Amino acid sequence: MIDAVSNSQNMSFGRPQNQLSLEQTDTIKATLEQFDSQNLSEEDAKSIVETFKEAGIKPGKALAEQMSELGFDAKAVGELAGVEPPPKPPKGGESSSINLQQVVDFLSNTLEELDTSNLDEEQKQALFGELKSEFGLKEDSNFVKISV
Repeated sequence: MIDAVSNSQNMSFGRPQNQLSLEQTDTIKATLEQFDSQNLSEEDAKSIVETFKEAGIKPGKALAEQMSELGFDAKAVGELAGVEPPPKPPKGGESSSINLQQVVDFLSNTLEELDTSNLDEEQKQALFGELKSEFGLKEDSNFVKISV
């Protein structure tokens, strides 16, 4: 069993945690200007999601905030497009089981966009923070505890 546990051991991965670049912000604005937030069709939502995916814009708080500023509900757009919601963070307690396949999928999708041969320590820490956030772990917790 693999459990999330709390302590101060540092593991590291890396990329800025869910921040948007100026180029991504411009892409979001330019994309959403083409649509009426009150009259989105399923095709419109799919087009928005695909455009963001092609631009390397990941779902998350930064995207949701940017879309909200422009009058769009990111969750509603995602649902209309048929996007699966991210896994819910574990509730309560400091130790919770996490589906290892979800972790592998998250890492695979994230790392395929990075040049992992040139990650600095700050980027590694940022990616690890994003991984913890994705799975509802506390900042000061270890990611895994393996017991047999």
